[in-house]
Amino acid sequence: MAATKTTPDHTALWLYAMCAGLSAYCYYAMTQTKVYVLPAIILVAALAVLLPPSRKRLKIRLGLKPSIALAVALFFGIALSAGYQKAKREEAAQQKMQQEAAAKRAKQKTDREVEYAANKTKIIAEVEQQLASNQPREALATITRFMTVTKDPDLGRLQHRASVQVMRLDLEQNEAGLPPERLKTIYATLIQEEPGGRDRYQNKLNAIEDKVEAQRKVQEAAAQRAAMDAKLKSQFSAWDGSHRNVEAVIKARLKDPKSYEHVETKYVVNTNSITVFTTYRARNSFNALVPGTVTATVDADGNVLSLN
Repeated sequence: MAATKTTPDHTALWLYAMCAGLSAYCYYAMTQTKVYVLPAIILVAALAVLLPPSRKRLKIRLGLKPSIALAVALFFGIALSAGYQKAKREEAAQQKMQQEAAAKRAKQKTDREVEYAANKTKIIAEVEQQLASNQPREALATITRFMTVTKDPDLGRLQHRASVQVMRLDLEQNEAGLPPERLKTIYATLIQEEPGGRDRYQNKLNAIEDKVEAQRKVQEAAAQRAAMDAKLKSQFSAWDGSHRNVEAVIKARLKDPKSYEHVETKYVVNTNSITVFTTYRARNSFNALVPGTVTATVDADGNVLSLN
């Protein structure tokens, strides 16, 4: 009796693949984007059409492998579309946040303009009282709150008075602890504000400028030294401390370069160069191993300028 061949039914396989695809899509949608109903419907419909019974009923002549490839491409296409939509939505949300923040700032500015216009006399009187009570920092805070929204010259004059009073208060409370730049600003301002103390503040200003210049020179020298050290590090051997280029020049002058033995190298850093002192041993014309010492001048790039 002849054996009967049966055609495998791939419906169950496709149902499993369809469930797996939908599960993967739903996971992606819920973790990366909002769940998209329309893409999910499209994916379900497409996978359903690609099922073997559906292809047979609709007379779609498409083999198993092409239909699988088409389903995978469809799934990834919809997933990428969801990711693109997510990015667009996030961009729109960011723009909305920026617009809301700008609108909030504009409203605050308008509110302060209205508040100052309606209460100018009261605000000016409050600042005057704070200055009279030796509370310049509080007065400056009140002024600053409204100076961002108005160009009122009355408030501008009070701002200057408050700033000068804060400077005097800083000197009284912590002159020795103020940063040099702050002291320079205070002294320069008080030279103009207090003609009677002009010489005193000018002397202090000169002293602090000299101090700042001295600090600048120290920092500049330290920066140059750090740069020089960085360049020097690559010029010396990490194995025995020898200067590579100096050693090469020494060997070039020896009767027997192969007999060269490094003993010790020291160096001194100059402004734009270094002086290298190297002690070594090598064989002379009589084949005797004798010590030698050289002094070399090397530039910042490691080039040997002179060797004695």
